[in-house]
Amino acid sequence: RERWETEVMEYRPLDEQDPNLAFNRDRMGEKRAAYIVKVKRSDKALLEALQKFLEEAECLYQEENEKLPCIRFDRHLHLPLLVQESDQFETIPPALNKSEAQFVRDLKAFWEAEKDGKLAGQEIYILRNLSRGKGMGFFENRRFYPDFILWVIDTQRKSQHIIFVEPHGMLHAKAYIHDKKARLHEQMPQLTQELARRSGRNDVSLDAFIISATSYEELYQRYDDGTWDRKKFAEKHILFPERTQEYDYLDLLLASD
Repeated sequence: RERWETEVMEYRPLDEQDPNLAFNRDRMGEKRAAYIVKVKRSDKALLEALQKFLEEAECLYQEENEKLPCIRFDRHLHLPLLVQESDQFETIPPALNKSEAQFVRDLKAFWEAEKDGKLAGQEIYILRNLSRGKGMGFFENRRFYPDFILWVIDTQRKSQHIIFVEPHGMLHAKAYIHDKKARLHEQMPQLTQELARRSGRNDVSLDAFIISATSYEELYQRYDDGTWDRKKFAEKHILFPERTQEYDYLDLLLASD
């Protein structure tokens, strides 16, 4: 199946019918994409707060709110992005976990600080990638769905760089040679060439990164042969969510094209 999908895969414009943008549409009377939020009946206070909040739902699209934790980032292709900060409720599709939310907030801060600096002449767009057959998957039976799809569009060269980004913990990760998620980036150059030939488009390139929720100090002695420094991890497209003068993972991620 993986071989067949790779052989027929092609570029298509993203539209509102895409499952990543049309979630729960078939379950809603208005036939619009919507989150489903599940709350315990016994939690009367939260139910009342959410009901009142929904009556003023327009603020979801304009500002962040503590009643229903979310991130408002206008570079994301739908608003808002809900965040799971407690077990008081669950959502369909699932809200962002801690490492996913940190990545989006860091990217938002980087964009706002650098859109006229390091990112001048570029546009970025990001989309939460769903799983279970609805999102963009890789490997046999599509078992790996990177959490985010990030587009970096160069408005001068009229080209776009698509990056699949997966923030997740790596405490139990295998050695690199056996780590299929970490090695996804190795497939991207060949896939870029095949899609260019098949689609007649040489203006798109592909890449993939892991953002390790496990800190470098926790990971480096356990991963592979225990000798990797941050530079070695970066060469293998594994980054740590650190933002200092010496190491800014978003600099490395967005300079990957």
